[in-house]
Amino acid sequence: MTDKVVKVRGRHGTKSLDITIPAELSKKFDINAGDLFKVKVINDEESIIINYQLVYKNKH
Repeated sequence: MTDKVVKVRGRHGTKSLDITIPAELSKKFDINAGDLFKVKVINDEESIIINYQLVYKNKH
């Protein structure tokens, strides 16, 4: 799989940020709005790795 580049977007009226899941990946892995993920962040001097683990699959 080739590397994917995504953009972080601000959300109006809040300090939260959104990171987009490319359509190709959401389709391939059946990721939908409402799915819940646990987030783990690994931060060293050269990079930040954000790992998302699916913990709940939205049935709707």
